[in-house]
Amino acid sequence: MPNAAADIFRQAAHANVEDPRRRGNVVELEAGCDIIVTGDVHGNRQAFGRIVAYFERPSARPRRLVLQELIHGPVDETTGQDRSVELLLRAARLKLSRPADVIFLLGNHDLAQVTGREVARNGAESCKAFAEGVRFAFPPDGEAVLAAVEGFIRSMPLAAKCPNGVWITHSLPSPQQTGAAGTEILTRPYRYEDFLRGGPAYEWTWGRAHTDEQIDALAAQLGAELFVLGHRPTQAGIEAIARRAITIASDHSRGCLIEFASDLPLDAQTAVMSATPLATIQ
Repeated sequence: MPNAAADIFRQAAHANVEDPRRRGNVVELEAGCDIIVTGDVHGNRQAFGRIVAYFERPSARPRRLVLQELIHGPVDETTGQDRSVELLLRAARLKLSRPADVIFLLGNHDLAQVTGREVARNGAESCKAFAEGVRFAFPPDGEAVLAAVEGFIRSMPLAAKCPNGVWITHSLPSPQQTGAAGTEILTRPYRYEDFLRGGPAYEWTWGRAHTDEQIDALAAQLGAELFVLGHRPTQAGIEAIARRAITIASDHSRGCLIEFASDLPLDAQTAVMSATPLATIQ
Protein backbone atom coordinates (compact mmCIF):
# COMPACT_ATOMS: atom_id res chain seq x y z
CA MET A 1 0.00 0.00 0.00
CA PRO A 2 1.50 3.40 -0.99
CA ASN A 3 2.77 5.57 1.86
CA ALA A 4 0.75 8.79 2.25
CA ALA A 5 3.79 10.93 3.08
CA ALA A 6 5.73 9.63 0.08
CA ASP A 7 2.75 10.42 -2.13
CA ILE A 8 2.59 14.00 -0.81
CA PHE A 9 6.27 14.54 -1.60
CA ARG A 10 5.79 13.13 -5.11
CA GLN A 11 2.78 15.38 -5.73
CA ALA A 12 4.68 18.42 -4.42
CA ALA A 13 7.60 17.56 -6.72
CA HIS A 14 5.21 17.47 -9.66
CA ALA A 15 3.82 20.87 -8.64
CA ASN A 16 7.35 22.31 -8.54
CA VAL A 17 8.23 21.02 -11.99
CA GLU A 18 4.92 21.93 -13.62
CA ASP A 19 4.72 25.49 -12.25
CA PRO A 20 3.72 27.48 -15.37
CA ARG A 21 5.97 30.36 -14.26
CA ARG A 22 9.06 28.16 -14.27
CA ARG A 23 11.66 28.70 -16.97
CA GLY A 24 14.44 26.19 -16.58
CA ASN A 25 15.41 26.53 -12.93
CA VAL A 26 13.98 30.01 -12.37
CA VAL A 27 10.44 30.82 -11.26
CA GLU A 28 9.35 34.15 -12.74
CA LEU A 29 7.06 35.72 -10.15
CA GLU A 30 4.23 38.04 -11.12
CA ALA A 31 3.69 41.76 -10.79
CA GLY A 32 0.94 42.86 -8.43
CA CYS A 33 1.79 40.52 -5.57
CA ASP A 34 3.79 40.62 -2.34
CA ILE A 35 6.77 38.33 -1.85
CA ILE A 36 7.66 36.83 1.55
CA VAL A 37 11.22 35.53 1.69
CA THR A 38 12.62 33.41 4.50
CA GLY A 39 16.14 32.26 5.20
CA ASP A 40 17.39 28.83 6.22
CA VAL A 41 15.00 27.16 8.67
CA HIS A 42 16.87 23.91 9.43
CA GLY A 43 14.11 22.07 11.24
CA ASN A 44 13.18 24.95 13.57
CA ARG A 45 9.51 24.14 14.08
CA GLN A 46 8.72 27.25 16.09
CA ALA A 47 10.24 29.47 13.40
CA PHE A 48 8.35 27.64 10.66
CA GLY A 49 5.09 27.94 12.58
CA ARG A 50 5.58 31.70 12.82
CA ILE A 51 6.42 31.92 9.13
CA VAL A 52 3.22 30.10 8.19
CA ALA A 53 1.18 32.23 10.61
CA TYR A 54 2.54 35.38 8.95
CA PHE A 55 1.90 34.01 5.47
CA GLU A 56 -1.70 33.13 6.30
CA ARG A 57 -2.63 36.58 7.61
CA PRO A 58 -5.32 38.32 5.54
CA SER A 59 -3.83 40.48 2.78
CA ALA A 60 -5.15 42.91 0.22
CA ARG A 61 -2.79 41.56 -2.44
CA PRO A 62 -1.80 38.04 -3.44
CA ARG A 63 1.23 36.78 -1.53
CA ARG A 64 3.98 34.36 -2.49
CA LEU A 65 6.06 32.55 0.12
CA VAL A 66 9.64 31.58 -0.78
CA LEU A 67 11.12 28.82 1.40
CA GLN A 68 14.62 27.38 1.50
CA GLU A 69 16.65 24.81 3.38
CA LEU A 70 14.05 23.33 5.74
CA ILE A 71 15.92 20.11 6.54
CA HIS A 72 18.87 19.15 8.80
CA GLY A 73 17.64 20.30 12.15
CA PRO A 74 18.72 19.77 15.74
CA VAL A 75 18.27 16.43 17.47
CA ASP A 76 14.90 16.11 19.17
CA GLU A 77 15.37 15.75 22.94
CA THR A 78 12.61 13.16 23.29
CA THR A 79 13.43 10.82 20.40
CA GLY A 80 17.09 11.59 19.76
CA GLN A 81 16.23 11.99 16.06
CA ASP A 82 16.42 14.71 13.44
CA ARG A 83 12.71 15.33 12.90
CA SER A 84 13.05 17.93 10.15
CA VAL A 85 11.33 15.61 7.65
CA GLU A 86 8.10 16.37 9.53
CA LEU A 87 8.59 20.09 8.90
CA LEU A 88 9.37 19.38 5.24
CA LEU A 89 6.20 17.33 4.96
CA ARG A 90 4.16 20.17 6.43
CA ALA A 91 5.68 22.53 3.86
CA ALA A 92 4.92 20.07 1.04
CA ARG A 93 1.29 19.93 2.17
CA LEU A 94 1.20 23.73 2.13
CA LYS A 95 2.49 23.64 -1.45
CA LEU A 96 -0.30 21.29 -2.48
CA SER A 97 -2.95 23.44 -0.83
CA ARG A 98 -1.59 26.65 -2.40
CA PRO A 99 0.57 25.60 -5.36
CA ALA A 100 0.96 29.06 -6.90
CA ASP A 101 1.77 30.70 -3.59
CA VAL A 102 4.57 28.51 -2.19
CA ILE A 103 7.97 28.34 -3.87
CA PHE A 104 10.88 26.17 -2.73
CA LEU A 105 14.49 26.98 -3.60
CA LEU A 106 17.27 24.40 -3.68
CA GLY A 107 19.89 24.81 -0.93
CA ASN A 108 23.27 23.26 -0.28
CA HIS A 109 21.99 20.99 2.52
CA ASP A 110 19.23 19.74 0.21
CA LEU A 111 21.79 19.03 -2.48
CA ALA A 112 24.06 17.25 0.00
CA GLN A 113 21.18 15.01 1.05
CA VAL A 114 20.48 13.77 -2.47
CA THR A 115 24.13 13.24 -3.38
CA GLY A 116 25.21 11.66 -0.10
CA ARG A 117 28.03 14.16 0.31
CA GLU A 118 28.01 14.56 4.07
CA VAL A 119 27.79 18.01 5.63
CA ALA A 120 28.51 18.64 9.30
CA ARG A 121 26.11 20.73 11.38
CA ASN A 122 26.50 21.20 15.12
CA GLY A 123 29.15 18.49 15.14
CA ALA A 124 26.83 15.85 13.59
CA GLU A 125 26.62 14.18 10.19
CA SER A 126 23.49 15.90 8.92
CA CYS A 127 22.67 13.67 5.95
CA LYS A 128 22.99 10.46 7.95
CA ALA A 129 20.93 11.91 10.82
CA PHE A 130 18.19 13.06 8.44
CA ALA A 131 17.94 9.65 6.75
CA GLU A 132 17.76 7.94 10.13
CA GLY A 133 15.05 10.39 11.17
CA VAL A 134 12.99 9.54 8.10
CA ARG A 135 13.26 5.82 8.80
CA PHE A 136 12.30 6.43 12.42
CA ALA A 137 9.27 8.57 11.51
CA PHE A 138 7.86 6.29 8.79
CA PRO A 139 8.37 2.62 9.62
CA PRO A 140 8.27 0.37 7.68
CA ASP A 141 8.21 2.73 4.68
CA GLY A 142 11.24 4.85 5.52
CA GLU A 143 13.14 4.02 2.34
CA ALA A 144 10.14 4.83 0.13
CA VAL A 145 9.63 8.15 1.90
CA LEU A 146 13.33 8.97 1.69
CA ALA A 147 13.30 8.30 -2.06
CA ALA A 148 10.26 10.56 -2.45
CA VAL A 149 11.97 13.30 -0.43
CA GLU A 150 15.00 13.09 -2.70
CA GLY A 151 12.76 13.39 -5.75
CA PHE A 152 11.09 16.41 -4.19
CA ILE A 153 14.46 18.05 -3.55
CA ARG A 154 15.60 17.44 -7.13
CA SER A 155 12.46 19.22 -8.35
CA MET A 156 13.30 22.49 -6.59
CA PRO A 157 14.40 25.44 -8.75
CA LEU A 158 17.53 27.47 -8.05
CA ALA A 159 16.00 30.94 -8.14
CA ALA A 160 12.91 33.09 -8.21
CA LYS A 161 12.98 36.48 -9.88
CA CYS A 162 10.61 39.41 -9.59
CA PRO A 163 9.57 42.13 -12.06
CA ASN A 164 11.42 44.70 -9.92
CA GLY A 165 14.75 42.97 -10.50
CA VAL A 166 14.97 41.15 -7.17
CA TRP A 167 16.48 37.67 -7.52
CA ILE A 168 16.01 35.20 -4.68
CA THR A 169 18.53 32.36 -4.53
CA HIS A 170 20.00 30.27 -1.74
CA SER A 171 23.47 31.48 -2.67
CA LEU A 172 25.60 32.56 -5.62
CA PRO A 173 28.74 30.93 -6.97
CA SER A 174 31.94 31.87 -5.16
CA PRO A 175 33.94 34.54 -7.04
CA GLN A 176 36.55 32.07 -8.26
CA GLN A 177 33.81 29.70 -9.52
CA THR A 178 31.53 32.22 -11.20
CA GLY A 179 32.86 31.56 -14.70
CA ALA A 180 32.84 27.78 -14.32
CA ALA A 181 29.35 27.71 -12.81
CA GLY A 182 27.93 30.00 -15.49
CA THR A 183 24.25 30.86 -15.83
CA GLU A 184 23.17 28.13 -18.27
CA ILE A 185 21.94 26.02 -15.33
CA LEU A 186 19.27 28.67 -14.75
CA THR A 187 17.74 28.07 -18.16
CA ARG A 188 17.65 24.27 -18.58
CA PRO A 189 16.59 21.14 -16.67
CA TYR A 190 19.01 19.60 -14.21
CA ARG A 191 21.37 16.79 -15.13
CA TYR A 192 22.81 14.32 -12.64
CA GLU A 193 26.29 15.82 -12.74
CA ASP A 194 24.97 19.32 -11.95
CA PHE A 195 24.55 18.31 -8.31
CA LEU A 196 28.05 16.93 -7.83
CA ARG A 197 30.95 18.94 -6.42
CA GLY A 198 32.05 21.39 -9.09
CA GLY A 199 28.77 21.12 -10.99
CA PRO A 200 26.77 24.31 -11.59
CA ALA A 201 23.92 23.51 -9.17
CA TYR A 202 26.54 22.72 -6.52
CA GLU A 203 28.32 26.02 -7.08
CA TRP A 204 25.06 28.02 -7.08
CA THR A 205 24.11 26.63 -3.66
CA TRP A 206 27.49 26.36 -1.90
CA GLY A 207 29.14 29.65 -2.92
CA ARG A 208 30.67 31.95 -0.28
CA ALA A 209 32.97 34.98 0.09
CA HIS A 210 31.08 37.07 -2.47
CA THR A 211 32.44 40.48 -3.42
CA ASP A 212 30.78 43.67 -4.62
CA GLU A 213 32.57 43.42 -7.94
CA GLN A 214 31.46 39.84 -8.58
CA ILE A 215 27.86 40.53 -7.55
CA ASP A 216 27.68 43.71 -9.66
CA ALA A 217 28.94 41.78 -12.70
CA LEU A 218 26.43 38.94 -12.14
CA ALA A 219 23.64 41.47 -11.61
CA ALA A 220 24.47 43.14 -14.92
CA GLN A 221 24.49 39.77 -16.68
CA LEU A 222 21.09 38.75 -15.25
CA GLY A 223 19.42 42.15 -15.13
CA ALA A 224 19.19 41.95 -11.34
CA GLU A 225 18.85 44.90 -8.99
CA LEU A 226 19.20 42.96 -5.72
CA PHE A 227 20.01 39.40 -4.68
CA VAL A 228 18.21 38.04 -1.61
CA LEU A 229 20.14 35.04 -0.27
CA GLY A 230 20.18 32.52 2.55
CA HIS A 231 23.08 30.15 3.26
CA ARG A 232 25.33 32.56 5.13
CA PRO A 233 24.94 32.45 8.93
CA THR A 234 24.04 35.80 10.43
CA GLN A 235 23.32 36.27 14.11
CA ALA A 236 21.45 39.50 13.35
CA GLY A 237 18.92 37.56 11.25
CA ILE A 238 19.49 39.78 8.23
CA GLU A 239 22.34 41.84 6.83
CA ALA A 240 23.62 43.47 3.68
CA ILE A 241 26.70 41.62 2.41
CA ALA A 242 27.25 43.76 -0.70
CA ARG A 243 25.77 46.75 -2.48
CA ARG A 244 23.31 44.47 -4.26
CA ALA A 245 22.96 41.53 -1.90
CA ILE A 246 21.44 40.72 1.47
CA THR A 247 21.31 37.47 3.42
CA ILE A 248 18.53 36.23 5.70
CA ALA A 249 18.52 33.57 8.43
CA SER A 250 15.33 32.14 9.94
CA ASP A 251 16.65 29.30 12.07
CA HIS A 252 17.43 30.98 15.41
CA SER A 253 15.92 33.31 18.02
CA ARG A 254 16.79 36.45 16.02
CA GLY A 255 15.66 34.99 12.69
CA CYS A 256 13.77 37.18 10.22
CA LEU A 257 11.70 37.27 7.08
CA ILE A 258 11.14 40.08 4.63
CA GLU A 259 8.11 41.06 2.58
CA PHE A 260 8.15 43.36 -0.42
CA ALA A 261 6.07 44.27 -3.45
CA SER A 262 7.18 42.33 -6.51
CA ASP A 263 6.90 45.36 -8.78
CA LEU A 264 8.31 48.22 -6.66
CA PRO A 265 11.99 49.13 -6.37
CA LEU A 266 13.91 47.53 -3.50
CA ASP A 267 17.49 48.10 -2.40
CA ALA A 268 19.61 46.36 0.22
CA GLN A 269 19.26 49.03 2.90
CA THR A 270 15.48 49.21 2.56
CA ALA A 271 15.16 45.43 2.67
CA VAL A 272 17.24 45.15 5.83
CA MET A 273 15.37 47.95 7.58
CA SER A 274 11.97 46.47 6.74
CA ALA A 275 12.69 42.92 7.98
CA THR A 276 10.21 41.30 10.38
CA PRO A 277 11.77 39.39 13.30
CA LEU A 278 10.08 36.01 13.64
CA ALA A 279 9.93 36.47 17.42
CA THR A 280 7.37 39.26 16.92
CA ILE A 281 4.92 37.03 15.01
CA GLN A 282 2.15 35.46 17.04
